[in-house]
Amino acid sequence: MTDYVEEQRNELEAIESIYPDSFTVLSEDPTSFTITVMSDAAENGDTVEATLKFTYVAKYPDEPPLWEIYSQENLEDGDMEDILTLLNQQVC
Repeated sequence: MTDYVEEQRNELEAIESIYPDSFTVLSEDPTSFTITVMSDAAENGDTVEATLKFTYVAKYPDEPPLWEIYSQENLEDGDMEDILTLLNQQVC
């Protein structure tokens, strides 16, 4: 039998070690966290930033987490749709 809570805890530790400056736990039940990613400055000096929110479902990792773009800066609507589509493709 899978110990979902233990697997989720281990994954959170790994994610935090990979993204120490951009990882934030929002809640523990259900497990919810954000990761902020940022581009290098574009030619005009603007950066693109997105904070992705992930929420584990009870049977994660056997079932995919919920995700959303929690906040963003300088992303166009089409870019946000592309990010969500890419995330969906990764779990299928």
